[in-house]
Amino acid sequence: MIASLDEICGVVFDLDGTLVDSRLDFPAMRAETACPAGTGLLEYQAQLATEGQRQRMGEIIHRHEMTGAMTASWMPGAQALLARMDEAAMPIGLFTRNSRQAAGLMIESLGIPCTDLVAREDAAAKPNPEGLHLFIRRWQLSASRLLSVGDFSYDLEAARNAGIRACLYDPTGDSPFRERADWVIAHFDELLGPLFGE
Repeated sequence: MIASLDEICGVVFDLDGTLVDSRLDFPAMRAETACPAGTGLLEYQAQLATEGQRQRMGEIIHRHEMTGAMTASWMPGAQALLARMDEAAMPIGLFTRNSRQAAGLMIESLGIPCTDLVAREDAAAKPNPEGLHLFIRRWQLSASRLLSVGDFSYDLEAARNAGIRACLYDPTGDSPFRERADWVIAHFDELLGPLFGE
């Protein structure tokens, strides 16, 4: 159980796999792009030899992301948590490795109350903390006043690199990244009490 987070003034969420399930087929994306296991798709794309190769891989990633975005659904409890945050006028940030177009489609179709979006076109991809530094500057809050929530190692590493506390969303209870997080939740209801005393 998480202790009080009453000093937190804003929360930055990962999008796919955290707030929403877009059912991205990563094995299929890796097979189509020949991306080796253990290497991030964006990292593999960046080191391809030619602009043509990078562009073709980008088109494959974009196609999968847009397909997923069109069928995305809320993770359990996420919609209620964000509605409560929105009601309390607490800043809600989304920091995603997805494209701005795919993220925007999910925000619009699901009605996500997003205060601020940082997609891969806006800052270096996680685990680089550049996007989190943007939230710190835009919201004029210190790192100690922010919480980062995500489901993958990149999310936790980016938070650590930015000096922000990291919460791991692990609905199955078997994430290999649990020890890297400051807090672990299995359901978004678990953040209501610590954030709002409910």
